[in-house]
Amino acid sequence: MSRDNAWMELRHLKYFVAVAEEMNISRAAVRLRVSQPPLSRQIRDLEQEVGTPLFERRHKRLKLTPAGTSFLSEARKILFQATRAVRMAKAAALGQGGQITIAFLSPLGGLFLPPIIRSFRQKFPLVNVDLREMAPREQLDALLDQHIDLGFVAQPEVEGANAFAFDSFMEVPLRVALTPGHALAKARRVPLKDLNEDRFITFKRSAAPATHDFILQACRNAGLEPNVLRQSDRAQSILDLVAAGMGVAVVPEHFQRYRSEMVLRSCSPALPPLPLCMVWRRSDQSPVLRSLCAMVRKHFEIPGTPRKP
Repeated sequence: MSRDNAWMELRHLKYFVAVAEEMNISRAAVRLRVSQPPLSRQIRDLEQEVGTPLFERRHKRLKLTPAGTSFLSEARKILFQATRAVRMAKAAALGQGGQITIAFLSPLGGLFLPPIIRSFRQKFPLVNVDLREMAPREQLDALLDQHIDLGFVAQPEVEGANAFAFDSFMEVPLRVALTPGHALAKARRVPLKDLNEDRFITFKRSAAPATHDFILQACRNAGLEPNVLRQSDRAQSILDLVAAGMGVAVVPEHFQRYRSEMVLRSCSPALPPLPLCMVWRRSDQSPVLRSLCAMVRKHFEIPGTPRKP
């Protein structure tokens, strides 16, 4: 509002809306539980401040002027927003409202996030949820910069990082991704030693250093030294390259559902599963974040005490 009408308060808008809806000062006064003379005076003061009549007064009957009709529309919007602001503030204090930004790596996030977010939004409709696809290292940097509130990464990425707290929620079996025409595609279990001559496609180390090292070390422990040909910072790119016959890859078994042009096979010897966790800033005590983390724990039936490196 301008300096000239800075005195205008929400109660003045509330009075005006009540009179405009009742089209009668007496009924509006009863509705507002105020006396009629002060209410009439408030409406006249409001018209004087606005600088134009808001009502036509003929034979003790009221009718909105064109200016009054326009003012009524805007006054209702302001009162609605004010009421909503109060509701949002109270809800946020209880962990039932506000904003939360979640990052995930595709396609793994698609396995569990949709049902969790649907349940969360049904329970907390006043919370605005923003989803962003990010590589693991991007997620951790965004957490530190407070651009996101919750991330989902492989647990090795956060072990030893003092700035984060995390909860492990699932272990993902690792499989070898091959094209259907690969010589070992029909094997139930692929001997890892037989892949020594194959070209490997891996996740770029700068995008997920601990995950990159975890997978390569698991292969080495099994007697395979991967011949890395290409690296990518996006899981989908790795799947595309495998499907195009550019090489093989070690990926979570759930990736099979995203590419029909490749097959996933168990390894011999078996590779250790990749543990996944949800991670957040240790200093973040947001009620909204706590509510979402509790829902993730409930979904996976995991204990409620976060692990801190």
